[in-house]
Amino acid sequence: MPETTTLPVPGGQLVAERIQGLAERLKAERIQERLKAERIESRLEELPGWRAAEGEGALERAYLFPTARAAAAFVSLAAEVGVATGYLPEIDVREREVTLRVATDREAGLTDLDFDVARLLDGRL
Repeated sequence: MPETTTLPVPGGQLVAERIQGLAERLKAERIQERLKAERIESRLEELPGWRAAEGEGALERAYLFPTARAAAAFVSLAAEVGVATGYLPEIDVREREVTLRVATDREAGLTDLDFDVARLLDGRL
C-alpha cells in the first residue's frame, strides 16, 4: 500500500482545456518506450506521493480526503481524465481514501505516458 497523502480535492485545477490538450497528445503517442530505472527515479521526483508498483509496470498513489464526499468528487475527476485520455486508472475507494494505479501498458512497463497521466491526475500540468 502506498503512503497516503492528505489533501483537498484538486478538481479546481483540472480544467477541461488541459485535460483535452493532453488527451490529444496522449492519443498521438500511444507507442512508448519502456523507461530505464534511472529515468523512472527521475520522473518520480517530479510527482511527490507517487511510487512505482514493484514488478507491475504501474504507478500508484493514495490520497486521503477530509470527507467521503470529497473522495467521491475526486474519483469522478479521475474518471473524466481517464475517459478523455483513453487511459482509465484503476481506482480503489475506501471511504475517505482513494488509491489510483496508472498502467498504460503493463507489458511494456513504465513509460513517459504513465507519468504524464499521473501528472494530469494530480492537476500538475
